[in-house]
Amino acid sequence: MMNNIVITDSEQFEEVIRSLELSFQNIKDIFTNELINIEEINGTDVWTGNAQTAMYDQFSLLSNNFEPIEYSLEVYINFLKKTLEDYRRVDEEISKNIDLISGKLDVNS
Repeated sequence: MMNNIVITDSEQFEEVIRSLELSFQNIKDIFTNELINIEEINGTDVWTGNAQTAMYDQFSLLSNNFEPIEYSLEVYINFLKKTLEDYRRVDEEISKNIDLISGKLDVNS
């Protein structure tokens, strides 16, 4: 069951999105560095043999998950951005509607 997102402070919600974007970039950087590192030690004079081959094969399997992880994080961040945008648009429309009918709601007129 998915819980609804409730926005009570759009600036705070925006800060959460920025934090997620920063974390996402850090994850992408880590994945990139790991791919570079594994290629640098793959079959070198310093490390070669069955253990090196087994480790490289296992890492290759693991690294197949990097792209789906990045994609999922990007989709979720974009979903949150769209949610915030929609919230702000609805909030603005509600404010406009309140202003338009405020004269009709004044019982002292």
